Amino acid sequence: MITVAEPIDLDTLRIRHEFLAVADLRVSVDRTAVLYRIAIRHALLALESLVHEGFLVRTEDGQYVRSSAAQSK
Repeated sequence: MITVAEPIDLDTLRIRHEFLAVADLRVSVDRTAVLYRIAIRHALLALESLVHEGFLVRTEDGQYVRSSAAQSK
């Protein structure tokens, strides 16, 4: 059986890798845009797609961190 999945953006993969490499990483949308040299809108979409899949969570102060579920895997 073949299932259809959302396409994965290369920048999103790079961001995911960074969160895997640095377990306690906390970044904002602006900082992500600077780090990866991407547009702020693109950084937001990438981070929010990782939130949607449960890999990241957004804190009250607007930082993105790995979810506790993602850290235990």
